[in-house]
Order: sequence, then structure tokens, then C-alpha cells
Amino acid sequence: MKVPIITTALFLASAGFAAAAEQEARIEVSGLFCPSCSYIAGEALERAASVEVVDQIPSDDGATAIYVVTYDDAQTTVDEIVAQPVSFGYEAQLVTAQSGS
Repeated sequence: MKVPIITTALFLASAGFAAAAEQEARIEVSGLFCPSCSYIAGEALERAASVEVVDQIPSDDGATAIYVVTYDDAQTTVDEIVAQPVSFGYEAQLVTAQSGS
């Protein structure tokens, strides 16, 4: 009787892990008025669990940038990621989000 219970528990646990996947999102951050702002905004994005900035695409004037980030959707949400630079006084919005797998 113990074997089916353990097998079922392992199956359910692995199904939960399989549902989590690396995601990619593009977040537009504006209000970048000085050279250090783009660095601070990138660091702010990475404060959300599992987030890594993999690219930054600045606008011609440098006041806005699109940050390409990857994250584990089992650890954080896009809303939590977007909220990070906002907490530092920048404006941020989701441009696109897609599954990385």
C-alpha cells in the first residue's frame, strides 16, 4: 500500500515541477535620465525572484530602454517584475511575454 502512495506523490510533485518553465519578457522602462539610471533599473528588475536581464535595448535618446529578462514562472510573475523599477521611481510596462521553452 505504501508504494502506490509514494509513486503517486512523486508523480504529482514532478508534474508541478514540469509545469514551471523559463519565461522571457520584454519590459519597457522609462525615466532613465542619467547614465546610472539604466544600471539601477536593470538591478531593480533582477530583485524579483529568478529574474536575469539578458539584454537591454536603449532608445536613441537613452531615456527609455527595453529590458529582455528571463525568469522562472514558478518563482515570480510578470507583474512582480514590472513593479520592481516602479518602486525605484521609474515607469515600467510589459511589452511582450512568452514561454522560453
